[in-house]
Amino acid sequence: MDGMRRRCRRDQGGAAAVEFALVLPLLLMLVFGIIDFGYLVNRSSMVNNAARDAAREGSLHATSAEILAVADDALSGVPGTSTEVTCTKPDGTACGVSYDADAAAGGTVIVTVTYVHEMITPISMVFGDSVDVSRTARMRIE
Repeated sequence: MDGMRRRCRRDQGGAAAVEFALVLPLLLMLVFGIIDFGYLVNRSSMVNNAARDAAREGSLHATSAEILAVADDALSGVPGTSTEVTCTKPDGTACGVSYDADAAAGGTVIVTVTYVHEMITPISMVFGDSVDVSRTARMRIE
């Protein structure tokens, strides 16, 4: 009887190893997904805040260089970002080539911040290597 119990316990160990081998890839994908998408949500929030802060600076009639500096400060060295500053005139028409020359009180400053999020875990095999995040903020120039 004891020999029968020992043999059953030994057989169960092999079954547990097989079950673990089947569940492990799903568990790892879940953990890697949480890490990567959490990081993506964090960076997306940073991009949103940078666009809003830069647009607020532009609404106070700042130069395009000052607006870009605010966006860069808000992103604090996040690689893969770019910022574009445009505007509309008070009559609703688009500004010309230069924001600094065409921005006028009553118009709208438009700041677009774009970020390319590179996946940091092997989950990229399933969802692709990168995700583009773009946020646009508009505020009236005072």
